[in-house]
Amino acid sequence: MKHEIGEVVDSYELLEELGEGGYGEAFKAKDIRDGSMVVLKFPNPLLFADPAIYQRYRREIDIARHLAHPGVQASLDFGEHRSEPYLVLEYVEGITLRQLLSEQQVPLPISVALSFGHQIAEALSYLHASGIVHRDLKPENILVTPKPSAGAQPTGDEVLKVVDFGTALAQGARRLTWRHLSETLGTPDYMSPEQIQGERGDNRSDIYSWGVMMYELLTGDVPFYGDNSLAVMAAHLQRSPEPLRKKRSEISPALEAVVLKAMRRNPLSRYQSTDELIYDLDHLNSLSLDAFDLSPEKPMGGMAASSSGRRLFFFVAIIAVSFLLLVVVAVLIARWVG
Repeated sequence: MKHEIGEVVDSYELLEELGEGGYGEAFKAKDIRDGSMVVLKFPNPLLFADPAIYQRYRREIDIARHLAHPGVQASLDFGEHRSEPYLVLEYVEGITLRQLLSEQQVPLPISVALSFGHQIAEALSYLHASGIVHRDLKPENILVTPKPSAGAQPTGDEVLKVVDFGTALAQGARRLTWRHLSETLGTPDYMSPEQIQGERGDNRSDIYSWGVMMYELLTGDVPFYGDNSLAVMAAHLQRSPEPLRKKRSEISPALEAVVLKAMRRNPLSRYQSTDELIYDLDHLNSLSLDAFDLSPEKPMGGMAASSSGRRLFFFVAIIAVSFLLLVVVAVLIARWVG
């Protein structure tokens, strides 16, 4: 059931819709008990017919309850009795990093990009130390506060918070029912090659996504473009990103090397931990470029041959068709029950 602004759900009054998607809707809400602002995330009940999606919802609750870091949106979910399922999260007064980039329309100042990149890496370090892989790191899942005033550039003093753990995976968690639907998650522009190939991904997958975001923050462009999602996914597997300094000459060779190392196609060639990445970010002025192997990489299996390309095409098509079938079945069940 869809919720409306002004509706009171248990102890929360819905004030503003923050977003809506296939998996549910989010509202800014006021806790009428103390007047504090929170975020309520309601899962779409029609999708509970799919066990894998229901497990995603349960996993997000379990993960959020155990996180406490200034760079991660806090859970206020204390398990009190409720009339329906929803998550209660910290309300952050600000905008998404995507909105910020759209408003700026130019690459961020290098010092600001470095500040943002460092904050995101620190949040990832905390998540990884807690046994959590985010798996869908992108500007839409980063909140920036406070919002810069109209026409003003960000200063780098803003606080960034990582949000949305619907696709996050606790290390050691069991596989969900259908491997290809439940695990090949993420956004093509920021997905690591191993996720594109259907693997679960690990800490290094988040590091790859961090590298793609830094590339965009510093140059104003994502490294790979295509006419559709499949073409973008193929580019991650086949092509090497254009050097950052070719797009923006004032980027230092050391910073370029750090970003490109984070984006190496082979996970073994990337930073193996966010702590290694943070160390290099903190020592850009003393890094030896000889320590970086940024030579061209071979295309990864899965798209290197036309037969593999067809296999990935059918793989993506199966996911799309199966998801639509699940929604249709859920709607039919809801009508039958009603």
